[in-house]
Amino acid sequence: MNNNTIDVNQQIISLREDGLMQKEIANELSITRDKVRYVLNKAGMTNYERSKECLNCGESFRSVGHHARFCSGRCRSKHHKQTTLKKRECKRCGKKFKSYKSLYCSGECRRKPEKHKVEYIPKPKHKEICMNCNQEYETHKTTSKYCSYDCSYEYKVKQKPVHSLRCKECSKHFSSTNKRKLYCSTDCNNKFFNRKKETLRRERIKRNGKVDWGISIERLMKRDRGICYLCDESVNINLDSNQDYYPSIEHVKPIAKGGTHTWDNVKLAHRKCNYEKSDKII
Repeated sequence: MNNNTIDVNQQIISLREDGLMQKEIANELSITRDKVRYVLNKAGMTNYERSKECLNCGESFRSVGHHARFCSGRCRSKHHKQTTLKKRECKRCGKKFKSYKSLYCSGECRRKPEKHKVEYIPKPKHKEICMNCNQEYETHKTTSKYCSYDCSYEYKVKQKPVHSLRCKECSKHFSSTNKRKLYCSTDCNNKFFNRKKETLRRERIKRNGKVDWGISIERLMKRDRGICYLCDESVNINLDSNQDYYPSIEHVKPIAKGGTHTWDNVKLAHRKCNYEKSDKII
């Protein structure tokens, strides 16, 4: 290694110790920055700490950064507060104070003032005449037309046209505001749909094959000796037909799955047991 290169290396290190940056060293010695970086890396002085003086407290400190001016973050914030504090006037009380951003001098001024509670004064009542019953009544509303909900409903029903219709089940004449109504009552409605359901069930029975129309609950009671084949308990025919333990005709292979209404496919069962079995095959 030449003596010239040794001298240049020593100069780079000495200038770095003085606190110069890599760019300043390269300009001072008129060499490339790669050369400066190479020498400093070899000497282990890339992150070289320099001694500096804090702008706030005046104490000396060491730092790697070239632009470091404060020894700590506390000193930095104090310095910024001193330089950026402005004289302001409190927005609420008008007192003068120094602050960075605040518009109020204290927390009491910052809090919102209590809103005065406004007393509720009800609107005065005035008298109106009901459009349905023609009786006088008192109300707060200015757009009120009826004294009650019943009167409003009756009046609106009266305005609708009344149609004379004929019941689909019992063929009686009845009147209704609904033009599409088919039955005079819920009983007629249930009768019609129950009969329709029974006719569909009988058509399915005929479709499945042979039918024994002589099957009845009384004959099944004699054949099966009044015992339910699903729970092995006795059946009481004297009960109401809507109760759970009233006897019913149970198809071993359900009609919905191709079973026939014949003696070899029929057994006695409680109404409740028949419902729980549904269309399962046991």
